[in-house]
Amino acid sequence: MHEAIIVEDEDSGFVLEYRHKVAIIATVIVVILVSATIGSGVYFAKWVIDRQEQFLDEELEESPPLSWANASVVVDDIETLADFGYRKIDTVAHANAGDFIQFRFEDLGYEVEVQEFTTQLCEDCRNYIATLEGEDPNSWIVVGGHYDAICYSQQIIVGIEYPGCTSEGAYDDATGVASVLELARLVKEWQGYFDEQEIDLKPKHTWKFATWDYEEWQGQGSPEGAGYGSETFVENLPEGVEIATYINLDMYGLNWPVQTQLISQLSGCDEEYFHLYLFTSPLEDWSYYEDRGTNVTDEMREEAAELHDWLYGVIDELGYPDEWVVVLDDTKGNSDHYNFISRGWPATWMRGMHEFVQEEDDTCEQSPKHAPTDRVDILYQLAGGRDMFELGMQTGLNALTALLWSDMSGDFRFGD
Repeated sequence: MHEAIIVEDEDSGFVLEYRHKVAIIATVIVVILVSATIGSGVYFAKWVIDRQEQFLDEELEESPPLSWANASVVVDDIETLADFGYRKIDTVAHANAGDFIQFRFEDLGYEVEVQEFTTQLCEDCRNYIATLEGEDPNSWIVVGGHYDAICYSQQIIVGIEYPGCTSEGAYDDATGVASVLELARLVKEWQGYFDEQEIDLKPKHTWKFATWDYEEWQGQGSPEGAGYGSETFVENLPEGVEIATYINLDMYGLNWPVQTQLISQLSGCDEEYFHLYLFTSPLEDWSYYEDRGTNVTDEMREEAAELHDWLYGVIDELGYPDEWVVVLDDTKGNSDHYNFISRGWPATWMRGMHEFVQEEDDTCEQSPKHAPTDRVDILYQLAGGRDMFELGMQTGLNALTALLWSDMSGDFRFGD
């Protein structure tokens, strides 16, 4: 009575066991007989369905993801986004990148929300958002990265644009946008698999895959700040919607297991690897947010602690070294996650980097953000080749895959 049915996907290698094959068949016969004789048969049938769903949930919680995000696909998209050129707001390259993002989402089968907005400096800014409906339409998990880019001076006087200062925005932030696109594809792959097996399964929360516009500060003399795309999103949340968590993807891939290159080691850099930092809603120091008007509540503190615990759990399960993949309190808020944390939602910014560059006057190389060196070939040079850069991307992608799967399998444990 307990013969197992093994369903295996050849591409992913995923195995899902459906036990009680004979028991299920026998139960269906009983349901038919009971339904034909007593009026309570419909309730018994519902009980059977509930039991089978319980068995499925238990199997999923104990199983690895159906498949994992593909770093090679992500790096291909990074190259494509970089090839558009300098994606400064209100430029042709910027618009072309937006069209590409919309096409990719639609090609995956999503209906894309184009969220238009204007500012003093941007006449045609647009967020592109793809939605995967979950069991709860009013509780969202949001993953986002920005597709605009900027270039200006980095030393002595920061923020001065100069002739010839253009950037491909490969690191900042084609890395994040390409990862958002890959995660949107991955979830569709999972759903397609479940549909083939005639399994009605949704994530517990509704997923929002977002690509933000106008994240970058426009430099000295600008009448505006930055982060307008994500700010537009949080300011226009429908009534009753809550954010379970926001994961910000901005400048990662140059992280563990990417090693510090020899030239940097010879110049005095004593860090063996690039870090992957997960800058997360603070546990202790909320002063940056409080100084900007955020009312920090006990609930915010509790959700931050739960998010920290979950992230550390993922790092442990994936076997990442605590020294090089690190969860930290965010005390600067200088990316799109700020707009979520400041409004009370738990959030994380994933970023690859060396620690305390310039602040501590060390000699580890700075990431090429906001500079003409923010190019694909420079990323490969810093990583030791495309293959190593892909490994760095995979570190973050695996953590993100684990997050998605925890919500799909019913094992999501924070933000509710």
